[in-house]
Amino acid sequence: MRINARLVLTTVLIHNAISSKEPELTAPLNLIVTLQPLPGHLPDVVSTLTTLARASRQEAGCLRYDLAVGQELVYLFEAWTDRQALAAHEKEPHFVQGVAALNRLCASQKMEFVEWQVQG
Repeated sequence: MRINARLVLTTVLIHNAISSKEPELTAPLNLIVTLQPLPGHLPDVVSTLTTLARASRQEAGCLRYDLAVGQELVYLFEAWTDRQALAAHEKEPHFVQGVAALNRLCASQKMEFVEWQVQG
């Protein structure tokens, strides 16, 4: 019986992707955070995120920290050099204070790691 190495590798990769609780994250780390402000609190969420973005952009390892505002949702696009930079960011006082404020101002928050696809 001949073993198809490509099939075995594909099966292993699929199994690991399904069974892994944490995705394999490659550098840089790209995040999209989606926030749904409570009714009437969109300006407060934007203000909080603007302050958070300004401070976060000064951190070592921050490649991108951009804000996009829709009619009902707010999006934060982040890029970090690696896991260590993101972990350090999450310990910064401006991050801790910003998250506490956003927890009071938002009905929901979702964070997703993404990989940008090159077009062309």
